[in-house]
Amino acid sequence: MRLFILVRRWIVGVSLAGLIGLIQACSPRMDWREVRLDPIGGSALFPGKPVEVSRSLQISGQSDAVTLTLRSARIDNTVFAVGWALNGQPDTREKLEAAMLANINAQSAQRSQQTLQHSDQVIHEVIASGEMRLRPDSDPVPARLWMRSLSILPAQPEQGGLVRIIEIIAAGPAQELREEDARLFIESLKLSR
Repeated sequence: MRLFILVRRWIVGVSLAGLIGLIQACSPRMDWREVRLDPIGGSALFPGKPVEVSRSLQISGQSDAVTLTLRSARIDNTVFAVGWALNGQPDTREKLEAAMLANINAQSAQRSQQTLQHSDQVIHEVIASGEMRLRPDSDPVPARLWMRSLSILPAQPEQGGLVRIIEIIAAGPAQELREEDARLFIESLKLSR
């Protein structure tokens, strides 16, 4: 009788463990949702609830600071972000792109760059490999970056004016950031104006 009770408890325990494992396997790691980006007149799919931060950046060679706003969601150690600067200069996009590549210590041999024409906009795409630290005291791990950015010139550029820069970025440890998730995210950005 005692053996029967032990076997029954073991079966119930294994069944519960299996059920918990099944429930966890069905829980999506990424909870994709469309998020409106009103300041830039667009939307993007995020894998989680995004947060927004803004900061003023003094970019070398520019007299005025640029305000960069990021709306981002973090899944484990991977960041999915849309960023925009509405008061940029003609070279602001290139400088922000260079800063992102420096963040993962990407060497020129570890990246591919291409320019895509999309209606009246020129989109710059960068895919890069490098390394990042998950904590300040940890060793670097291999990292990947997918990024698209564009500059939107003022309606009458010959009269001067500020350039709008929009970026969409997926960056994280190479073992976490799957190409299909990065592609889904960066290709989801839609701009209506």
